[in-house]
Amino acid sequence: MTRRIRELLDRGHSAASALGEEIQHRVSSGDLEWATLLGAELARRAGQEGEDAPAGAFLLDRLQTALATTAGQPSLRVLMCLPSSLRTGERARTTAERRLAQLVALGHRPADIVPVVYGERLGTAASDEFRACLLHELVLAGAAVADHPLLRSFGEALVAREHPLAPLPLHLLPAERALLRPPHAPHDWTWALPPATVAHHSDRPELRVSPEMRRRSAEVDPVETTTAEAAGAMSAAVRHWLEESNGTVAAQEFWSASPVPPDDFAAVFERLPLTAWPTGETRPRLHPATSDRVLRVLLTAAVRSPAYGSGMFGAYGRLAAWRSLGALVGAAPDAPTSHTATLVEQAQWFIADPSSDWFHQVAWDLAVAALRPGGQEIAVLTATDTD
Repeated sequence: MTRRIRELLDRGHSAASALGEEIQHRVSSGDLEWATLLGAELARRAGQEGEDAPAGAFLLDRLQTALATTAGQPSLRVLMCLPSSLRTGERARTTAERRLAQLVALGHRPADIVPVVYGERLGTAASDEFRACLLHELVLAGAAVADHPLLRSFGEALVAREHPLAPLPLHLLPAERALLRPPHAPHDWTWALPPATVAHHSDRPELRVSPEMRRRSAEVDPVETTTAEAAGAMSAAVRHWLEESNGTVAAQEFWSASPVPPDDFAAVFERLPLTAWPTGETRPRLHPATSDRVLRVLLTAAVRSPAYGSGMFGAYGRLAAWRSLGALVGAAPDAPTSHTATLVEQAQWFIADPSSDWFHQVAWDLAVAALRPGGQEIAVLTATDTD
């Protein structure tokens, strides 16, 4: 069997596609011994100097995906004995572990994951970082962590070690209620939103600004108070658009001596000196939004890939989304997530149509605004990217 695998691999790119199809067939039919031997051979070849890495990486990806989407402890054990990546370097390993954690959480039941990944602790893929990501991917998938002592204890260990994911709770928060799979949802249901247009981001009618609204809010005169620190925190969910792609982000804060009534917010918003709507541009169309809708907008942006590069995947995408939410509502950087969640529910939320020339209007646009509790502070996050 090993000889046959080596013969196929020796044929290089010409056999990669056919071998990729055979991987799916073998794994789905339960031939896990073959999958184990293929994984070992891929790892052996990757360790040889001058090995053609792209073909091997493609096949490892196919093998991981097949095993991750074939439910059951046997396939999961084989998966955990594969390398998470054939590429060297911390960045490649980090991306591979986050991707693999997302695949496993979506493809396997917690009842199978917990004893294998957190109990047996076998293989090379099951690093502590992978387990940390998988724990929070399971939270996003709606798993009841409290029902699994091994998950609870691992989560407590992350807090004790001050792991970057430790601030995230091991349950979904009120603003994350839309992440729960509805009863009788179709098999392809997802909480992720389609490419960014206001029609997809907002599920509420546009706010129409009346002369009466403008009259009532005429005395409101917000001034910009943006700091670099606040702008950076608000941009957390789209930072990879800047760092890995061609993204542009504008995060702004404003303060008003007179509180802004939520009913008149649209009239005030159209007068703000917003970077994404320069003077002379058509005024932005604004829609009211719920906290869970804004969370989905930010989490979708964080999890998905920008025009170039990769997304953050679920665990770190959730962390980035909550950092953006915290900054948008004015929470202290070190505030507990539970406190941030309270402020998020108290704020008034809005989604704007990315209609100006500042936005590339390809598939990566985002525009959200928050009227903070008390009505004197406004925060606006806009972002765009292109290929």
